[in-house]
Amino acid sequence: MSRRTGKVTIEDIAIAAGVSKTTVSRYINGKYNLMREDTRRRIETAIRLSDYQPSAIARSLKTQRSLFVGVVVADITSPFSSMLISGIGNYLDAHGYIPVFVNSSDSPEKEANYIRTLLTHQVDGLIVNTTSHDNPYLIQLANSGLPVVLLDRRIDNFNFDLVTGNYHAPMEELVHHLHDQGFDRAVLFTEDYTNNSVRKDRLDGFCSADRACFGRANPMDDVITLRIGDARHVRDEVRRVVEETPEGQVTGLVSSNSVTLVNLVYATSTLGLSIPKQVGICGPDDWDWSRSMAWDWSEIIGMGITTYKVHPYRMGVEASELLMKRIGDPGGARRTIEVPCELTVRRSTLLDGGRT
Repeated sequence: MSRRTGKVTIEDIAIAAGVSKTTVSRYINGKYNLMREDTRRRIETAIRLSDYQPSAIARSLKTQRSLFVGVVVADITSPFSSMLISGIGNYLDAHGYIPVFVNSSDSPEKEANYIRTLLTHQVDGLIVNTTSHDNPYLIQLANSGLPVVLLDRRIDNFNFDLVTGNYHAPMEELVHHLHDQGFDRAVLFTEDYTNNSVRKDRLDGFCSADRACFGRANPMDDVITLRIGDARHVRDEVRRVVEETPEGQVTGLVSSNSVTLVNLVYATSTLGLSIPKQVGICGPDDWDWSRSMAWDWSEIIGMGITTYKVHPYRMGVEASELLMKRIGDPGGARRTIEVPCELTVRRSTLLDGGRT
């Protein structure tokens, strides 16, 4: 302990752990590959018990890094985003980095302005949940050598590091499930997908399966774009689909995300529709709430809603780990990581009998 300041020093940690100051320095700077596992654990224990706080300024001078990471989120109000943020924050904190989160509110202009501001603070890299698949500014930054990892949403015409979900195949699986259960038609309800690669992937998966299962020559006839936040509009669109369905037939409603799914559930409830006798309902569960709770919201609505589960917390962790690797190896091969989704069938799409 320093006599002048009364603070624990790196030398104190080295003595307590029975290692050299150089080894402790390697631990502090995240170079775990240069030490044995038991050495790492001894240093970790010594730091925890002594409440040692490494100097961020000293570390940044030594490593030529700020130890800050800019994280741009398209819509921070979404439960999906809250789980992304949790995964990113936990991983970066454990590895000595401080995330700086900004919310672009789905505005490409805000996104670009926030990124410029983050760069003036000399962040070591960016994790970006982008607002648009057309993003020449981010391409320019990546070409300049700045470590950039895209999270969830893609950007066209450039090979970024990317962590996303497997969105196309699960949507196809949902539509095939509806067909096999005996539904006569499937209709996709989506928010605007113009600039959103995830919604486009889900749309493409739906159209592919709608064509294959229900023989629709123009699957876009079975796609409805909703104004989320306008409950009357959503209810009227659901009513129209049900009224267009011939007597004796049943339509399956498919949502493009959890926000849309909850709006569809509310609309069917206010219309007094019986699920699944009058209409089926299903879609993605991309909120990941069951990770931190002992129950799943889609299990307790009615008799249960058929969903496929997305894992935003895991995606946030994977994106953070990928960025750390890119900071350490700027010239390494770019990677795309697809986090798998799992379908869970519940009563909302189980018609008695199904197709034989």
